Amino acid sequence: MKKFLFVLLLSVASLVHAVAKPRAEQNTSFDFRSLNVAQAVQLIYAEAIKEAYVIDPEVLIDQRNVSFRYDSAKGDLRLFIKSFFDSLGLEVARRNGVDFIAKKQTKETLPEEPEVFVYRPKHRGGSYLVDLLAPLFKGQFTARRTIRATDGDKSPQVASPPGSAAASIDRDSDTLVFSGPVAEIKLLEKMLPQVDVAVGEVIIKAYMYEVGSNDNDTSALGLVLSALGGKIQVGNATNTLENFLRLKTSSIDLIASALKSDGRFKVVTSPYQRVRSGKTARFVSGSQVSILGAIMTNQNGSTQQSYDRVESGTILEISPVVRDQGVDIDLFQQVSSFVNIDANSQPTLNKRELRTSLTVRDGEVVVIAGLDDLKEDDSRSGLSFLPFALAKSRSIRKSQLVLVLEMTRITVDASGVQ
Repeated sequence: MKKFLFVLLLSVASLVHAVAKPRAEQNTSFDFRSLNVAQAVQLIYAEAIKEAYVIDPEVLIDQRNVSFRYDSAKGDLRLFIKSFFDSLGLEVARRNGVDFIAKKQTKETLPEEPEVFVYRPKHRGGSYLVDLLAPLFKGQFTARRTIRATDGDKSPQVASPPGSAAASIDRDSDTLVFSGPVAEIKLLEKMLPQVDVAVGEVIIKAYMYEVGSNDNDTSALGLVLSALGGKIQVGNATNTLENFLRLKTSSIDLIASALKSDGRFKVVTSPYQRVRSGKTARFVSGSQVSILGAIMTNQNGSTQQSYDRVESGTILEISPVVRDQGVDIDLFQQVSSFVNIDANSQPTLNKRELRTSLTVRDGEVVVIAGLDDLKEDDSRSGLSFLPFALAKSRSIRKSQLVLVLEMTRITVDASGVQ
């Protein structure tokens, strides 16, 4: 410590001696290390500048350590001190011959008054737009949500409060409100036309066939290719033992016409429907059967038998999602029927079911198979009094489900008009 004070005194003495010299002979230089800001300012004004000064209390308590070196041969002292103070965030105001040293006052910018922007979605729901855009903006979004009346409910629509269970289920909104700076509103106005675009739609056309065959080794797709007889080109080399084909044809009706002439193909259903991207088209052809359900016990302790309604027949569900390069499809198909084993038992539901996902190009026809049903019949003939049969016969019948599916995208312009 004593050594440091000795070096400091020598530096100050040399500084005082240099300042006292005539300007022509003056060669001022000093080198200070690890002084806090308040000490540095006091030394400079007390020993070098020799001017009246006042140091602000905030500067006096500034404990930042600084080091600096100066040589008058390389620059003017006043310019050096100004640059040095600027680097520390200090400023000098001279009033009535006195320098007042204080910290620079940053100009506090008043927060910009938010503007309100109201937008009515043209194609997409307001809640969808809020979820998509909100992370990009500092302003606040709000969207009025409504609870939709269910089928058969004639009650008016009512608004659901934000954060409620109803608001989380219902995602429809007809008004979007944004509160924020003008710059963000301008950016939002540019982005909305790019994200509020019409949802894609497709036309679904399908034929579901029940294909009967006595040949247990023949696949359903092999029968399809045989019935087409080379009239339609297959889109890719496909093993006929697999259950999927892509056909290069201009229309699914050409395939239906070719299969109609083959007696082995029986049309189960042929739906034709238009559906929005992200929604589900459901086709049902059949009946509902009541079967025994759970036994319920009421508060009095008595039991009651419940009944469940179960659908049987043909069910086809298709959920398309329109992309730029094709249509992604979630497909579910089921063919079922109830069988009564005996008069005292409940009917048994026999069903064949397929659930899959695939991508179909616009206008492409795909053939999907794979739901097989095998029936064996054994019969005997003879005299009733004989313990053996005179003749035996056994027949095997195989039936397979084949779905021929075509997706056609509906083109819309920027305004959503087809």
